[in-house]
Amino acid sequence: IALCVLTVSMSIAWYASSTQVRLEAIEMTVDCDRDFAISTSRDGEYVQKLEADDLMEVGLFAPVTAAHAGRWKDTKRDMPVFYDETRSSTYEHYDPVAVASGGYFSQKLYLLSNDDIYVTINPNNTYINPNTEYNKVYANELYNEYQNGDDDALKNLTKEEIEERLNKLVEAMRYSILIPSEQDYSYVIIDPHKNSDTLFGGLLDNDIDRYYDFYIKESDHLQYERVYGEWTGEPVYNDASQTDSDYLEPNEDPNAFNARHKAGVKTFDYDKSVENGFEIKKENSIDLNDFNNEVKPFRIPVYRNQPQEIVLSIYIEK
Repeated sequence: IALCVLTVSMSIAWYASSTQVRLEAIEMTVDCDRDFAISTSRDGEYVQKLEADDLMEVGLFAPVTAAHAGRWKDTKRDMPVFYDETRSSTYEHYDPVAVASGGYFSQKLYLLSNDDIYVTINPNNTYINPNTEYNKVYANELYNEYQNGDDDALKNLTKEEIEERLNKLVEAMRYSILIPSEQDYSYVIIDPHKNSDTLFGGLLDNDIDRYYDFYIKESDHLQYERVYGEWTGEPVYNDASQTDSDYLEPNEDPNAFNARHKAGVKTFDYDKSVENGFEIKKENSIDLNDFNNEVKPFRIPVYRNQPQEIVLSIYIEK
């Protein structure tokens, strides 16, 4: 059986805020020594290359998460589900996740061959790159905006530092491929910039008050830092301090991840929690090097003269 390749290449630009992107260019090509093509419609025209104009309009991106995928994969849905909010599992009154209504790209595509083949990802020409030229211009706009603002931390940033951060935001981009067929159902998340595991959990400052979120425990009426995400076991807490802590990363801008521990709130101790059996779920993603690894290959089966449906999704992992 022939092994053919699918190449996915994208160029993105950040604008309006650091959590919104536009997909400037996307290109998908197929390559094989057999008759092999791709289409946006099961009964449509099959071609060797799809470009942005061939695909549905992307619109604005907003951070979502692929955590809790087990909720929909077990029912073998024909489209993936992403979530726009991950709440603490210790907060009894709410479901721990909320389904995202938008902010990401998902489209059904179809592969067709005149022979039985396997299709995999081309690791050498598949990428998601920032639009560095656009980000250079936007960094200048942000610099002027920060200089007129009230946030001293932002005022201290140089144009070069802002530009560097805009270009690094691409590291949060992911794309995934779902094979929704009954006999070959599978789902893979691809992180082109992966260099370490991503944890689906931890402390967050969702209300942007510069402190990690906390809640009041009903059993003792004390304040505890809220541990977001998908995890098992019980978190371990340290006694509350009488003073606020410094920022987790003092030299970085405050954000949802870089905040302070608030005085009077019992702080989450990750290391002690792990020793006690606590475990945060890891993102089940693979990097491009894994496509050269025969130990865990990713293969899309395409049967002779039968269109194989796949779903390509592009999103920003929270």
